[in-house]
Order: sequence, then C-alpha cells, then structure tokens
Amino acid sequence: MTLEAVIFGGIGTLAEVAELDRAAWNAAFRTHGVDWNWSWDVYAELMRPGGDRQLAARYGAHLGKLVDAKTLDRIHQRQFATMLAGGVPLRPGVARVMNWAARAGVKLALVSRSEVEPVRALLKATARERGGVAFDVAILRGDVAHMAPHPAGMVAALTQLGVGQGRTVAVADTPAAMEAARAAGLPVLAFPGRLTAGEPEVFGPDSLVHALGPEALTSTWRGARNEAAE
Repeated sequence: MTLEAVIFGGIGTLAEVAELDRAAWNAAFRTHGVDWNWSWDVYAELMRPGGDRQLAARYGAHLGKLVDAKTLDRIHQRQFATMLAGGVPLRPGVARVMNWAARAGVKLALVSRSEVEPVRALLKATARERGGVAFDVAILRGDVAHMAPHPAGMVAALTQLGVGQGRTVAVADTPAAMEAARAAGLPVLAFPGRLTAGEPEVFGPDSLVHALGPEALTSTWRGARNEAAE
C-alpha cells in the first residue's frame, strides 16, 4: 500500500493568511458602518472554536447587538480576496510538497471554510511559486452543510478523490481542522500557523512540523498504518 493523496485542511496550511483575514473583517466593518475593530486577541478567540461561517453573528450575540452578519461576511470575503490577490508567500515546504506530489502521482485536495473568491485569489497569486501545480479537488464552504471540526469537508474530499482513508494523510493548521480529519479516520500532520504556533499542545500526540516535506507526510501516514496494524 502506498500514500496516494494529501488533503490540506484550510488555506492557512498553504499561506499565513490570518492577519489578512482579520484586516478584511475590520475593513468590512468600516464599509458597512459597524463600530467594531477586532484586535488580534479577539480575532484569535473567535477563530478558536471553528464550526461556523458567521464570526460576526457570534460576536454580535456576545455583545447583545444585532447586525447583518450575512452582508458583513460577504463584504469580508470580497475584501479578503482583494488582499490575497496582492500577493502572499506560501508557507515553508508547501511548494516542495506540491511539486513532489505532482511528480509522484499523489493527488492533492484542499478543504477550506472560505468561499470560492478568496481561494481563487490565493491560488492565482501563488501559481508561479507552486510551479503551476493545481489541486485535484477543492471542497469549500458552499460544498458542505457543516464546517470543521465536523468531518463533512474531509469526507467529501475523500469521496471526490476516490482514495480510501488508508491511502491518505491530512495537513492541519488548527485544532478544528485536525479534529475534522481525525473524525474522518485520517492520519494528521499538524502544521500550526500564527493562530496556534504558541500552543503546540493543542494538537495532541500527532506529528507536528513547522515546515512541510514529503518525508514528514509519509512518516505520519506510515506511523498511523503501523498503529492500526498493532
């Protein structure tokens, strides 16, 4: 049996986008006339649970304030896409892994809580750095009814890849993405970004790296197979 697919559990596994995402939210608030300005700490706390599309609705509920969360989210996604289109570097080792996968015939999937527009902007901005390597499958927020930590996105990616759990490894940059991958029965390589870099313990016993590489992916996959055999 060989490793046949890698699932990236969010655009944060590809590029460090959290600060841009926060800036996009604050730009959306200004555009829509909402007197909010999320600090890094507020944004990080809102992102921690995962599981929903509506950060603005959750924050408004916390403050006891009713806002047009859907409009704010739509403006945020548009602002986020514009910022990503301006250019953002891939995280360490991502380009190497994607080029290795293309040469080795390993399929690639992306599961993201973002809409099509920002994902398309990110992939276009990083196309040269990736050497033109594309994803075989992309499961975005509109494709599933439940977000991570629910496994719906991971399961949908596996189905569309046509590859079984035993031949796939996931990459996660957040605990929510890791929980989703585990619930889908996948071995997981933790690749924390800025949101969770200072909390490596939240990823538990799974393999953890700060730069991706084929070796770490295959080692994580083989380790899971060996544990299953025991």
